[in-house]
Amino acid sequence: MDAMMYLFRERTALPRWRPDRVTFMNCMFSNQIITAYGKFDGNMRGYKIDDHFLEYGRGDLPYHGSTCSVWSVDVDRLYIPICVNQIHWISVCVNLVNQTVDVFDCGGKKNNRVVEAFAVLIPRIVKAVQSPERKKDFNVKQYTVSYVPMHGLNMSGDDCGAYLLKFIECHLLGLDFSLVNDENIKEARHKIAYDLWEAANDAVLQSRMSTFKPPKRAPVKPVQLG
Repeated sequence: MDAMMYLFRERTALPRWRPDRVTFMNCMFSNQIITAYGKFDGNMRGYKIDDHFLEYGRGDLPYHGSTCSVWSVDVDRLYIPICVNQIHWISVCVNLVNQTVDVFDCGGKKNNRVVEAFAVLIPRIVKAVQSPERKKDFNVKQYTVSYVPMHGLNMSGDDCGAYLLKFIECHLLGLDFSLVNDENIKEARHKIAYDLWEAANDAVLQSRMSTFKPPKRAPVKPVQLG
């Protein structure tokens, strides 16, 4: 999943895809948001945005394909893969301009608690990464959640990951979701595999990966166990 989200970031950055002012998050981010929401829900007044969320909001994370683009300054939309209950994949598009969260779930289910985490915490991250001048104009409020209608998809139950990726592509490129269905999802999975193989043999992407250097981070204070 993260490999394809990285590929989406690179296609946008190069730019091989026309849409810009978008960014693609990874699975680590979605897991961190869901975990953080549990802490926030238990201590709303005392909750403080973790530093790593500020790195996401400034475009420093994810490291592979980092954009250094600040949310709501250089970025209008976030695409995020989410694993629900460790078995089912959905995706969301967080629109920072409209302050909405569109949910793409091939199962057509409502995962309100999970999605709420993004609708509540992302506005807080957005405000935290703004300049002092812009920050005073930001009113933090929960984003509006809407579920894109899905009918009769993923009847086999094992193609949710492929649907997630293709829904992101369709939404980003302005294509109708009906182009992806149970009749062609197997071919879509093959196309995803081919895209990854093609990327692994792409001279430009090979060069970008070969020159990648993870940033130096401040050493973490050791914790003694036992």
